Amino acid sequence: MKQNRRVRDFARSTIYGNDGRLGTVRELYFDDHNWTVRYLLIKSGGWLMGREVHIATSAIADIDDENASMRINLQRKQIEQSPTIDQANSISRQYEETYYNHFQWHPYWQPDTPEWGNPIHFLDDETMIINKPLLPEPLKQSHLRSSAEVIGYEMHAKDGAIGHLDDLVVHDDDWVIRYVQVDTRNRWTGKKLLVPTDRIHQIDWANRSVKVSLTRQAIESAPAYDPSNLITPNYEVELSNHYGKNPS
Repeated sequence: MKQNRRVRDFARSTIYGNDGRLGTVRELYFDDHNWTVRYLLIKSGGWLMGREVHIATSAIADIDDENASMRINLQRKQIEQSPTIDQANSISRQYEETYYNHFQWHPYWQPDTPEWGNPIHFLDDETMIINKPLLPEPLKQSHLRSSAEVIGYEMHAKDGAIGHLDDLVVHDDDWVIRYVQVDTRNRWTGKKLLVPTDRIHQIDWANRSVKVSLTRQAIESAPAYDPSNLITPNYEVELSNHYGKNPS
């Protein structure tokens, strides 16, 4: 079932490929311009000596909530031969170009690709022209950030601090982060609240803080949120109506 999921929910998932278990999810990488999740970072099992690898969200075929697992349309050999990255460095567009080249997928940053990307082959193997570049000229810069980096940032309303960013809420249909989960325990009553990402005004990466275009009162009076429950369409309507009454 397509639904909103927290990063913590993904972090408990086991990943399976077409030929067996691959590993477990560690974190997510998202585009800080449009909040779209592009990759899962998984820690592989003994078959790859615990190497960490990126899996494009467009490769995910199914999510099994009952067994806390996900299935992707890839085989171990494809992943084993995929490009590696030094985890101390951010994901560059050069790395992404090599990555998409390896899997022969249409890159999400090209204009004729759906916003969330699509693992479509350019050509069949039999007709592939090997003396021409596989990818068109890419954009020079990637804007990907790790969920592990932003979780924990201080959250600030227009009139003061409100707590810290406790989690990200992603819808697994389009892989867009729709909400940030705010923990207010050090500021107010200790409850957790949701703030839509379209109300985020600025992320200050250097100072580890997030600014939202809402007042403290607007956030504190938001509909009650229980992270242990599913985010239903009715709740989203209630949330939208509440924040819609509070202009930027």
